[in-house]
Amino acid sequence: MPVNPQQKGAMVHRYTLFVMFIGVMVAVLVVRLWFLQVVQGDRYRSMAEGNRVREVPLEASRGKILDRNYQMLVGNRWALSIFVLPTEFEKLEDKEGEAARLGAMLGMSGEEIMKKLQGEGVQPHKPVLIKKDVDPEVYFFIQERQADFPWVFPEKMPVREYPDGDESLAAHVLGYLGEISEEQLKVLKDKGYKAGDIVGTSGVEAYYEDILRGVDGKLIMEVDARGRPLQELGREERNPGKTLVLTLDKELQRAVEESLRQGMAQARTYFDRERGKNYVAPAGAAVVLDPRTGEILAMASEPTFNLEDFVGGIDEEEWQRLNDPRNNYPLNNRAIVGQYPPGSTFKVVTAMAALQEGMVSAYSPFFCGHVFNRGEFAQFPKTCWGTHGSINFMSAIIQSCDVVFYDLGYAFYENRNREGWVTRLQDYAVLAGLGKPTGVDLPNEFEGRVPTPQWKWEFNQGNPDYQRWYPGDTVNMAVGQGDILVTPLQLANLYAAIANRGPYFRPHVGKEILTYLGETVETIQPQQIGDITDPDNDLGIHVDKDKLDVVRNALTGVVARGGTAAGAFAGFPIKAIPVAGKTGTAEVQGKQPCAWFACYAPANDPRYVVVVMVEEGGHGGLVAAPIARHILEYIFGIPRGQPEVTVTE
Repeated sequence: MPVNPQQKGAMVHRYTLFVMFIGVMVAVLVVRLWFLQVVQGDRYRSMAEGNRVREVPLEASRGKILDRNYQMLVGNRWALSIFVLPTEFEKLEDKEGEAARLGAMLGMSGEEIMKKLQGEGVQPHKPVLIKKDVDPEVYFFIQERQADFPWVFPEKMPVREYPDGDESLAAHVLGYLGEISEEQLKVLKDKGYKAGDIVGTSGVEAYYEDILRGVDGKLIMEVDARGRPLQELGREERNPGKTLVLTLDKELQRAVEESLRQGMAQARTYFDRERGKNYVAPAGAAVVLDPRTGEILAMASEPTFNLEDFVGGIDEEEWQRLNDPRNNYPLNNRAIVGQYPPGSTFKVVTAMAALQEGMVSAYSPFFCGHVFNRGEFAQFPKTCWGTHGSINFMSAIIQSCDVVFYDLGYAFYENRNREGWVTRLQDYAVLAGLGKPTGVDLPNEFEGRVPTPQWKWEFNQGNPDYQRWYPGDTVNMAVGQGDILVTPLQLANLYAAIANRGPYFRPHVGKEILTYLGETVETIQPQQIGDITDPDNDLGIHVDKDKLDVVRNALTGVVARGGTAAGAFAGFPIKAIPVAGKTGTAEVQGKQPCAWFACYAPANDPRYVVVVMVEEGGHGGLVAAPIARHILEYIFGIPRGQPEVTVTE
């Protein structure tokens, strides 16, 4: 049939348009393929590889912590644990339902699991620990059914382990682990730490973090499109951290902690007549130091806590309990962060200063009529704990006569206009290491306080009535009262200097560093940080050894007949093992007195310094000295004796 020329032209035109349309579509597809395969080929190749290969970090064990006799204090064990892979979890259609299904198996709620997966610091490719120490039956059930749980990763993880029954032993010295904080991450980021890492948070776990931390490994696995493991492609083994040997003696530590607890319990049975109730004695600390090296042999703080509670992460309820003020802050290591007026234990500083400055000699006479009312104190007299009558200086130390030391403190104040005497008494305190950190290898040590007129003026800015330095400030400091504060460790180091006849060392708990195979890496050496008899020190003052010997001789009288600790040491073989010490009963505004005792033994060859402090424990001779006695009994293998109950100071 003949075709109309006009119709034929229209058909050709439509065909041409159709061919052109097809051509354009083919061109678009070609360009798109070129873009995907050439321009972004590497990216999509990487994504495909990522879906096929999974890297799982393998956490290394931390180094062990041993005592000085290589007895285990902290070890490790493998805990069956359940992790979730955030990237795989995000692929789930019913996240809440799957979280609830896993939670039912682990004894958790689905909300708890969701919270862990949505918390700050969660990294998409880093497995999130959901629960440690799961029931082996649950662990292996999940492991054997990975096809049903491709987003769940069961793995063994190293966690801290403490010997049975010793979960609280030396807890403050050992410290615990926790998730890295933002502040820690800023400091440690350059060392490869990441958000979510577990690090030492307190004690030697924190101070020796670099030593104890191992090198993590990783597991490389092939997975299918649903994330299910197919095979292991490779593995980089993890290397444990180094072993840290401490100066602590595990059994001595146990004895010190037990003596402190028993002594505090005993203090609560004593009646405080002034306040009409028994002593509260809610907290305390004890330190045993080797004065020859600065090695800390034992350090106890009460109340304490259970290290096992921190393994794998402490639960919120327990954390709140430990930080509740009503529980007296069990996490605080009172030996280094507790700051207290030292009471009469400070009189050794006043005595050394007065002897060196020629204000007294060993047998200078004094008279104690119970009341001190010289000069400005006529209107505001101060009293002594006793009435000692005629007494010489040596006996004033032995019997801790306050009137004698008020008199010396007042003399320092009266001489304040002499060149270099504005802070003369304070300078001797600084010479003995007070008012500054000892440098112990534990974190967060407090520096205490040696108050000066300048400090008082600055501290009371905005309160002009309290800025002036009064004679009472120096008089109070002479007996360890007022604004002066020390930590138990600072006081131990002061008495170490007296025991050593001058030199004292940086206190430390680290003794050796070993490889995990036991090979020595480093032995930590004693470091002398001061000498109160050195005339070349920066302060321009020192104590002659013969002056120091007056104080040393007086301290041996404190535990003998007539001394303030005589009752506490009744029956103790002081002839065979002479003890030199000083009691202290420090007044604290609004609270019951703080009980102190500082001593060293044997007095003729000092090898141990012992300091005991009990908050609101009452009198030093009644409460703290008996605790120190029991510690010395353990050290020297003496059968436990019974102190006499006597109230002094």
